[in-house]
Amino acid sequence: MSVSIENFLTNFLRTYPMPFSAKELLVMLCGLGHKISLEELKDFLDNDPRAFALQKKMYITRAAAFTGQLFSFVPTQQEIEQKVFVPGDRCMPFVDLDVLSYSLDFEFLGQSLPKKLFSTDCNTARDMFCLYGDEFSAQYISSDPACKDLHIAEKGFELPLKLSLTGISMEPIFDKIDFKYGDRILCRVYDWDKGIIEIIPVLTHKLNPFQINAEDFERHKWYDTLENALIESFDRMGPCSSIEEQLANVFYEHRSELCVPNCGSIHEFLDISKKVDLELFGVETRFWFKGQDVPAVGKWNADLYEGDDRAIPFFALPDFVIDCYLKDQMYEKKDNLNEIFEKIIPSQLDISKEEKELLRLQIVNRNAILRKKYNWFADFANGSLRHRALALFTEVGSLVCELDCDNKELDQLPQQELVTLSQLYTHVSHILEILSDDNDCEEEEACAMELSLEGMEMNFEDIKPLLISALDKVKKNRFNVI
Repeated sequence: MSVSIENFLTNFLRTYPMPFSAKELLVMLCGLGHKISLEELKDFLDNDPRAFALQKKMYITRAAAFTGQLFSFVPTQQEIEQKVFVPGDRCMPFVDLDVLSYSLDFEFLGQSLPKKLFSTDCNTARDMFCLYGDEFSAQYISSDPACKDLHIAEKGFELPLKLSLTGISMEPIFDKIDFKYGDRILCRVYDWDKGIIEIIPVLTHKLNPFQINAEDFERHKWYDTLENALIESFDRMGPCSSIEEQLANVFYEHRSELCVPNCGSIHEFLDISKKVDLELFGVETRFWFKGQDVPAVGKWNADLYEGDDRAIPFFALPDFVIDCYLKDQMYEKKDNLNEIFEKIIPSQLDISKEEKELLRLQIVNRNAILRKKYNWFADFANGSLRHRALALFTEVGSLVCELDCDNKELDQLPQQELVTLSQLYTHVSHILEILSDDNDCEEEEACAMELSLEGMEMNFEDIKPLLISALDKVKKNRFNVI
């Protein structure tokens, strides 16, 4: 896909206000002189998180889906005392996930509220970013300009006991309204593309906390609706690829019931729900049934594990991985391409002679291209890190292939360990994708990747014996004594 087409599609998905079909979008592209097939366009839309797939082969952009929609939150006592609120994860899933929350613009009575520092402790800060997952919250916090001097990657992603976050000043609100702890801020997405949110203070604090009014009753109904909608989504969609994706699907599908003036907040929902909570999903976090492990296999993906040509969906070989293997050989000052072929194709994987020849040809051609411009001295900074990542990738890929080739009963394997294996494959692939670029990594980025690899290596050593043991047990159970 050319750069000009990507630029057009990016602008389109960030601003187009109505439902559309792939054919309608193709007509627009062709009218501007862009060339792309309908199948390529459908594949792009089906895999881009900025678009929701609707019925009858229609789509709608996130911008159209969430512009004008309502959500709310209640500032904490600490925020009220400092006359500031921190956006954190409170705008999820109504805003662009790629836009860091500190840069969102909040407006009150048509005026943009100024930024203001909020002083807090590490536990409170993590709570404010918990919907990103505990595994990622520290990274989101450290990306805040107020935390630029923390360098948490050098400290094992540990946050200091005290820190500051970029917040939104509530002083203009306090100047006009008697806003107190317990009052709510109702938000409306004004411009999804630019990250502009209108806020409306809602005075709900009461002298008698035990008095229940009509608004309280409506809000409790809201919590029940959200709980039921999430439970229904677990059965139909599974844990999704992230917490944000799960919430985006649920809030879009039930926006007429959830995006209402008397809405509650997701944080309040988590405090009172008896059926839904944030649960571990391998090394990540997802919404799921409270107190239950999130399984790797369920109704939502059962079709991927049925039939003779079934394959574990997370086993694939991106082109950049081949480049990393080739560069690693050059870094190690070796030139035996057969070694690369043996690493890329695990012994358990049975592929045709034609597929092997195509792969060999690809390796030979890429090797010739890369060797012409390879510079060992320029590669010195990335070389050792890439070598370590490839070693883990090879081991993880081999185990993935062994499970896929020999086990037809994936639901009998330990589910959390299976999920973790999938996530390790994805995460180490991402590191290799970064390292496949010829540019040197920044020192802090390299340090972060090294720490991440160390954690992944430990996780792999923990889950490998459990998965192999379970696989052996499954194999034994296939044989019946007559």
